[in-house]
Amino acid sequence: MKKLWIATELFYPDETSTSFILTKIANKLCDKYETKVLCATALAAEQNYFVLDGRVQVERLISGENSKANLKKRALVSIWFSFKIFFKLLFNCKSTDKVFIVTNPVFLIFMVAVAKKIKKFDFVILVHDVFPENGIPAKIFPSKDAFTYKLIKYFFDWSYASSDQLIVLGRDMKAVMQGKINKWKSKTQITIIENWGDTENIFPKNKESVLQSDAPLLHKVAFQYAGNIGRVQGLMGLLENVMQVNNNKIVFQFVGDGAVKNEMMAFVTKQKMKNIFFADSYQRQEQNEILNSADVAIITLADGMFGLGVPSKLYNLLAAGKPILYFGDSNSEIALLIKEYDIGYHFEPYNSGEIIQFFNQIGEEFIENLTIKSKNARNLASANFSENLIINKFLIAI
Repeated sequence: MKKLWIATELFYPDETSTSFILTKIANKLCDKYETKVLCATALAAEQNYFVLDGRVQVERLISGENSKANLKKRALVSIWFSFKIFFKLLFNCKSTDKVFIVTNPVFLIFMVAVAKKIKKFDFVILVHDVFPENGIPAKIFPSKDAFTYKLIKYFFDWSYASSDQLIVLGRDMKAVMQGKINKWKSKTQITIIENWGDTENIFPKNKESVLQSDAPLLHKVAFQYAGNIGRVQGLMGLLENVMQVNNNKIVFQFVGDGAVKNEMMAFVTKQKMKNIFFADSYQRQEQNEILNSADVAIITLADGMFGLGVPSKLYNLLAAGKPILYFGDSNSEIALLIKEYDIGYHFEPYNSGEIIQFFNQIGEEFIENLTIKSKNARNLASANFSENLIINKFLIAI
């Protein structure tokens, strides 16, 4: 049986979406390969929400505590881990082996590309984020004209083009990646495989069944953002729009943690916004209750994020039957799905007037329309984005 190496910072038992997805993929690929995982996740107490197949061999290369808020420390830890992976592959991987990585940490992409040039193994990248382009909206780079950005982009474009296959999450990302590798006259195959929704454990429930009778979300139209409250989500811009809304029928909840959460909370306090609520991150087994505590799910991508990522949470939101309120480019994968399947609402992030008007006009007719979009969302998740369907795509592609 051919050997497959999976290199990832996050893996079982970590409960982040990257870890969950790669653990599920690794379990399935054991049907086809002798599978070994190199990761930076410490082995903690086992939990029951998802399990690791006993056939998966795991070597845990602990590389130090990471921090989303401290970019310098995060970069150093990621570089150190990437070097560890590089030397592991250099001294252990054979030319007949296959190496599968995800784009986290980003430095791993370049290091494994260098190792491929030396060892000649098959190289597959699962593209969750496109670096360094996503560093512009995240304010890591001042502009695309910066020398540092251009230099890093040169090496990363080469790294992507050095792979045998790129697996991307949507049509917009495929277009971006094609542009990155074309100048290298690369023969890299680009395959679209979306993430999946947990349609067995996540399903529509009445808000009344998951909220207490005095919950502020219960008797209002509740818009919920659940996930990483980070730099590329553009959530401060959303708050600035919401501040101008005058509609006592709606409330907003932001669930999670991240680099800009404290800034958002300070803004809400300063502006005395009474319809904004915050909650901490939750465990994966709590997800169905959390998602069903709201009426509409918010997904945001900051300006400049076209084709640079498709939030994995989309698919569980669809599984929960949540209509999507999406702020992002009109040609992005999420916007296309909203148009094609009538599963929500879409606005360009800079259209403040339209966004404010949308929130101000919400009333009884809007609530009736939500029922249709909710059914459409759940049906789409079941038909197109179930776990078995998507996991089998990976088994065929890799």
